[in-house]
Amino acid sequence: MKAQKTMMEAGFSQDDITNMNSCSVKHIYHRLRGTFEKVSWRKVVCHNGECPIWNFVLTMIAHGRLYTKDRLQRWGVSVDQDCILCNSEKETIQHLFFEFPHANILWSKLLEWKGIDRSVQGWDEELKWAEKWAK
Repeated sequence: MKAQKTMMEAGFSQDDITNMNSCSVKHIYHRLRGTFEKVSWRKVVCHNGECPIWNFVLTMIAHGRLYTKDRLQRWGVSVDQDCILCNSEKETIQHLFFEFPHANILWSKLLEWKGIDRSVQGWDEELKWAEKWAK
C-alpha cells in the first residue's frame, strides 16, 4: 500500500500500476523528481573526474549541512567562532566561500574570466544569478 501511494505521487494511475510488466526504482525516482533544464556549468561541478569531492561539498553547502563553526554552536557545541583560516571573522558558509579574501579573489577572477561585470555576492544571490544566467 505504501508503494502504491508513492507510485501515485510519481504520476502513475491505478491502471498503469496494474498493467506494469516491470518497474525500476530509477524510473520512479525520475518521475518523482521531475525534469530540470541542464545548465551550462553542470559538467564542471557534477561530472568532474578530477575533483569528485566538489559534488559532495556543493551538495552539503546547498542544503546548509556543511559543518561550520556557527552551525556547530547552534547545536550546542561549545566552539571558538573564529574562522581557522583568517581568525578575523565568524566561520560561516557565507564567510568561507564568499567573504574570505582568497575565496572572494577566486570568485572575482572567475566572474572576470566569464566577462561578467559585477561583484561577488552571497550563496543565495549566486544561485539566483546562476539560474537566471543559464536561461
